Amino acid sequence: MSNYNPNLTLNQALQQMGGDPPSSIHWMVRLLENPASPIALPGNVDLHRHDYLHLLLDRGLSLDDEAFVIGFTMGNDPATKPWHLASFKLVSWLLYPREYRFSWMQLKIFDLGLVYGRSLTTKNFNRLDFSPYFNQTLAQLRSHFGIDSQTLASFEQVEQILKGQSGSEPIQTSQECLAGS
Repeated sequence: MSNYNPNLTLNQALQQMGGDPPSSIHWMVRLLENPASPIALPGNVDLHRHDYLHLLLDRGLSLDDEAFVIGFTMGNDPATKPWHLASFKLVSWLLYPREYRFSWMQLKIFDLGLVYGRSLTTKNFNRLDFSPYFNQTLAQLRSHFGIDSQTLASFEQVEQILKGQSGSEPIQTSQECLAGS
């Protein structure tokens, strides 16, 4: 399922995307994910590049989509170590504000993004200067960077399978999981 018309330029798609202004992002999220933070983890990315990655990866704005994109940026940064991943998962599962908190399922989706980010030849998308690409279509950019739409669709199918295996119950938050144990 396509979220963004691949024939739109990067700039046009960004205009249609919407999203949150930087000022609305919770300080704890910015602490780990924003390059301006002194303790930002590898894969950290400013909000504009983060939005461009949503477009290139054809991901919407749901928490599942956030999990995939963040997993992608961390996986695509060669500086990411296992302890970075464990730290991020722990904080995003237990400490992030409720509206940003990842469930167990979203941590699995994060892992799918991580795998895809690691698989691409181009590294450090989180630091890529996108300005030369503003007038190229999403399809052209995906082709240029080796981002395969069929592979992205396959990852979304895996997500649906994982969600189906977890039953038809709604995905629980970390707090609900802990309360139930």
